[in-house]
Amino acid sequence: MAELVLPSLKYKKSFLEAVMEPGAQELFDRFKKILDEENFDKFIEEIKDYSKGVNLKAGFVPESTFWLVEADEYIGRLSIRHELNENLLKTGGHIGYDIRPSKRGMGYGKEILHLGLEKAKELGLKKILVTCSVWNPASKKIIEANGGIFENEVVGGSGKSNVLRYWIDIK
Repeated sequence: MAELVLPSLKYKKSFLEAVMEPGAQELFDRFKKILDEENFDKFIEEIKDYSKGVNLKAGFVPESTFWLVEADEYIGRLSIRHELNENLLKTGGHIGYDIRPSKRGMGYGKEILHLGLEKAKELGLKKILVTCSVWNPASKKIIEANGGIFENEVVGGSGKSNVLRYWIDIK
């Protein structure tokens, strides 16, 4: 059974394998710094700092990151932003998640968001904004299956695709 855990060196090999899978270009682009520098320890520390609001980049808010794992295999990542700034309110939302390419279409997306909503509740959040690109029908189904109520579609801007915005009440 899959579970959300804090990022750890224990999952380094599996995480790096996921980033290198065919179809993981977005993951690779986001995490190539740790591949190039082989600096996984620092990467894990940065994630811990961000959850405390420490060493945040300009325009970023505190966020807690969890990894979905099953039998010590990295399946996906979920981040919960503790608050929303203007950009996150428009297009980013409270929760972002992704599933490694080889595990997509197996129900892990629905599971990671469900577990993430429980974590968000533990963090004291009551109403969660979750967004997805209009071109991502799989994510739309995941959000709706977890109780997402469609609010609107907003223009992505700067050449980005439009975004669908959903609210989930987790009181």
